[in-house]
Amino acid sequence: MGVPLKQATANLESAVNTLFNDPKVRSVGIGKHEQGYGYFAVRNSAAIVPLAAAVAAKTKAVAEIPVVFRDTPNEVEPHVKVPFSGPAASGVASLVIEQKRFRPLCAGLQIQNFDDDIRTNTIAGGHIIIGTLGAFVRLSSGKGALLSNNHVVAGENRGKKGKDRILQQGAGAFSNNLQVATLKDFVKINASPAGASVIAGTAVLNLVDAGVAEIRASTKFGQGYHPTRKLPKPTGTASAKLGDKVFKVGRTTGLTHGVIVSIANTVGPIPYADGPSWFSRSIVIEGVNGTMFSDHGDSGSAIVGASGEIVGLLYAGNGQQTYACPIDEVMNALHCTLF
Repeated sequence: MGVPLKQATANLESAVNTLFNDPKVRSVGIGKHEQGYGYFAVRNSAAIVPLAAAVAAKTKAVAEIPVVFRDTPNEVEPHVKVPFSGPAASGVASLVIEQKRFRPLCAGLQIQNFDDDIRTNTIAGGHIIIGTLGAFVRLSSGKGALLSNNHVVAGENRGKKGKDRILQQGAGAFSNNLQVATLKDFVKINASPAGASVIAGTAVLNLVDAGVAEIRASTKFGQGYHPTRKLPKPTGTASAKLGDKVFKVGRTTGLTHGVIVSIANTVGPIPYADGPSWFSRSIVIEGVNGTMFSDHGDSGSAIVGASGEIVGLLYAGNGQQTYACPIDEVMNALHCTLF
């Protein structure tokens, strides 16, 4: 039987410390269980671990609170590299309209930090790193900016504020008509030492993977999605609630629908440039009826509830579960509001 939400919340730290003893566990949070609540843990079933570290049987309860496990054969990962030319290039013959160039700017479009791709020799290797424009926000200066992940617009902490050029749809060579914004700010992602764990207290917990880029004065934009999507524009922000139906529009999988299956998750380790990174307070979404909710390249997408309010910012996934930062933490950290 499930327990009241207050009880599950009060014992969440104990659940995290217990369930992460299983070296295959990648996230632990609160989920629904029958008529109440319990714990929701995601395991990478394909992870290779020492025999001595293998867990013989999954923990069924913590402090008499039930635990539900989801097994997936994939790791949680943050982004995607694609060729910028040739038959496999992003946008070539794609049915996902968000991979194309589109003006005025709208949410869901493919974007690229061109200068970071130069710095890392990604373009020299024939590729670009891309992600998704999540929504438009108003900076403390009153100017408009696009919201996405740090790892999309700021190159996983490498970004140069006021200098890095953000392109839509992205390219292997700079073109002035593709630049739509300039990196303004981002929240630093703090990596943890190799082998760090929440149990030992050595994991450094991040709240968000987020950044903003100030939109050029010559670039027109409008809150909402590509007109062919026929979706209402976001009406505000709200806290995620278990069982809520949500949707997202991203550059890889386009429009998808899902359900929030877990909240207040501790997630990690996720591979970032500076090292394995851990997150707290994350939201977990699964696609309806077993469908895929997101894939590589959808990072930065806004998670929107049925009432039109943004509840999270997508930053990672494993093919079955999608992970998002709480939108309130994103807005607070970047000192911005929804445009």
